This record gives sequence, structure tokens and C-alpha cells, in this order.
Amino acid sequence: MTEKQYQAVIRSLEDEAQRLRGLVARLAAWINNPANDPTTCRALAEHVGLPAPRQETQPHGQ
Repeated sequence: MTEKQYQAVIRSLEDEAQRLRGLVARLAAWINNPANDPTTCRALAEHVGLPAPRQETQPHGQ
């Protein structure tokens, strides 16, 4: 393989890595959106290997 071919392969892999980072970021944002069902969010996070969603704490008495 020539250097240009290696560079093309590396560029393609970098593009794919960037696309996957964006996908994970969008998925994490969805999982942590309090408007979504918490049970679904926890299950999805567990299924894809992301941290569980942040727990929203409510003040005492509410």
C-alpha cells in the first residue's frame, strides 16, 4: 500500500470515529433528557454501555 492509500484509509477511519463520537453524544443527551421515560433511558444506557442517566433530586416535601 502506498503512503497516499494509507492516508486515505486513515482519513476514512478518522471520519468514521468522528461520526460515532457524534452519535454517542446525541445518544447520551437523549438518555439524560428528563423529558424521556427514566426506565427506558436506564435500559438503553445499560444496553449500549453508557453510564446510567443522572438522577434528578427533588427538594424534601415535594
